[in-house]
Amino acid sequence: MSVTSGAPGPGRFRAPLPLPADIPPLANSAIRERFAQFGASYRWLLLFSMLIGSMSTLLAATTINVALPAIIGAFGLGQDQAQWMSTAFLASSTIAMLANAWAMSAYGPRATYIFGMLMFVAGSLLGAVSNTLALLIVARAMQGMAAGLLQPMSMFLIFQTFPDKQRGTAIGIFSIGVVLAPAFGPALGGVAVDLSSWRLVFVATVPLALLALAAAPLLMPKADPAQQAEKRPLDWQGLILLSVSAVSFLSGFAGGNRDGWDSDISLIKFSVGFIAGIAFYFWERRHPFPALNPKIFTYRQFWSAGLVISATGIAIYGSTYMIPLFVQLVQHYSPTAAGVMMIPAGLAMVIGFPIAGRLTDKVDVRWLLAFGIISFGTSAFLLSHVTALTPYWTLVFWIVLSRVGISFCMPPANTTAVRAVPPPLLASATGGASFLMQIGGAFGVNLLAILLQRRLIFHGEHLASGVNESNAQLSYTHVQIARELERSGMPQLPAFQSAFGELGRQISNEAAVYAFRDCFLVIGIWFVIVLGFLALMPKPRLDPSQAR
Repeated sequence: MSVTSGAPGPGRFRAPLPLPADIPPLANSAIRERFAQFGASYRWLLLFSMLIGSMSTLLAATTINVALPAIIGAFGLGQDQAQWMSTAFLASSTIAMLANAWAMSAYGPRATYIFGMLMFVAGSLLGAVSNTLALLIVARAMQGMAAGLLQPMSMFLIFQTFPDKQRGTAIGIFSIGVVLAPAFGPALGGVAVDLSSWRLVFVATVPLALLALAAAPLLMPKADPAQQAEKRPLDWQGLILLSVSAVSFLSGFAGGNRDGWDSDISLIKFSVGFIAGIAFYFWERRHPFPALNPKIFTYRQFWSAGLVISATGIAIYGSTYMIPLFVQLVQHYSPTAAGVMMIPAGLAMVIGFPIAGRLTDKVDVRWLLAFGIISFGTSAFLLSHVTALTPYWTLVFWIVLSRVGISFCMPPANTTAVRAVPPPLLASATGGASFLMQIGGAFGVNLLAILLQRRLIFHGEHLASGVNESNAQLSYTHVQIARELERSGMPQLPAFQSAFGELGRQISNEAAVYAFRDCFLVIGIWFVIVLGFLALMPKPRLDPSQAR
């Protein structure tokens, strides 16, 4: 048997290449075997392979947002049900992130990566053929679990393969892809909906996933024998308790409008969530290898930065959920136009992230966080005055301003949180920061969708109560609509009757405008509160031992 392709064959068929001199000391034996097979170019091949896989899962995180109006129409959903399309992805990815370290130590990066990509493809295909809400939620949860397993792996392998002088470049390239994927996701989803249907959205990113899956057996390292020998156990009890707590709370909030906030089922859900959350905390305190180490929250610098991280998760995922809905439901833009609207905002983050990252090492990060919080809060207050006639590019500018704010919140807050802990807790702090971002996003989308549903009902009932014969303005509007219909050729009686329907649609549209305004106002008020959180943050220090 011989190897005829350009890529080097396995070591037993071809003499291994000389190992590069700049392999990091952190590199284990499995990594060194790959360097012996592919040479110095291995690190770059691996980086782009991971980038393709990560982009496929991150695109899936946001492509669904512009398809929500179509899914709502196809299944007859309310906002409290539709939000599960985003919440299921975020919640499941949050849980899966905490199992990543165990999976890589027990089975190795290759097996973990292949399993994650196969789950993602299976979830995508299931979503494309689903005919019930339950199957759609399961499909989104599968996609989210895959994303959660894969995302932390990339940073781990970058540190294992790139020397210190090249890590910044590698992380920068990877971060640009990670930031651009959610930005272009809505546009990709919009094109898919306009070309075919919402079902195409689920499989739009599968080609990228299959490409990454094909490269994984060649490029991903196997398990490290030394790590496997440690046999670090999975904290499955902690993950179950955390899952039960998160799902119970999310389900309780989502079902509150339909079941009644003081109903037995709602009280049971909240009680189960609270009890499971308390049990999770005490279990993690005694477990030798906790999924989420509570010790990281004993550092003031960590938990104060963590508040900003959670708020940023609410901001980025909540606004990405709300804005495409608004422009489609109220302004009646096409899905493609709604998706393209988010691209300039993503480009703003690509520019803002490196600037904020460089400034983090030079100035007090509290000033950067304050600027970011004020920028996003200002954007939210501007959006709280949006109307059905607000120009397209005005909305784009407001969204870009919000992403500038996020750019100056995410890197400084994450860096500050990770620097807060001593080296033995570094991995726990990294996982904890990602957990806070994702869980903040899950609850942000969940609560904003519930608020939107309630305010739609409130404003709809309030405006409808004024529809009577004594309301001269509405009577005049009805007459004007009827006359327009008559001019278009409709007989007098049908025009008179149809005018009531058109009037009802106008009232419904106005109620939606008010409801979305209320949601954006709540986000703005929330960021005023977050600005107050900065008073709790100590002056960050580079030395973790002094950051308590």
